[in-house]
Amino acid sequence: MEETDELLAYMEHLTKATAQMEAAVEEWSTQEFTGSADEGRIVATVDAVGSLLRLDIGALSKRRLDGVTLGDAVVVAVHAAEAAAASAKDEMMHGLRVGDGPSFGKLLSDAERAFKDRAGFSA
Repeated sequence: MEETDELLAYMEHLTKATAQMEAAVEEWSTQEFTGSADEGRIVATVDAVGSLLRLDIGALSKRRLDGVTLGDAVVVAVHAAEAAAASAKDEMMHGLRVGDGPSFGKLLSDAERAFKDRAGFSA
């Protein structure tokens, strides 16, 4: 009977942990992230997975920058927004865990590192 009680308690714990993880992922997935360039006059906004949602280019940037420089600044803003989204994902993944075990972020990092080692990619 004691083993059954422990198993039921563990299953309840897993159910609660799963609900907490789903809530964390849902919250993260609805966020938007921004990056900027040209002193904040160019702002890129991406969703949680890095898809571009908006690109705002201020009038001064349009007048002041030539096409190549403007394009480079747009890329800088988009990359900054993507980096913010990736950082938020890493933070969220490192907060997800069941019980006292390692975070999902650590597990995935370890798995990625092992894959790269075995495949001969530089880490």
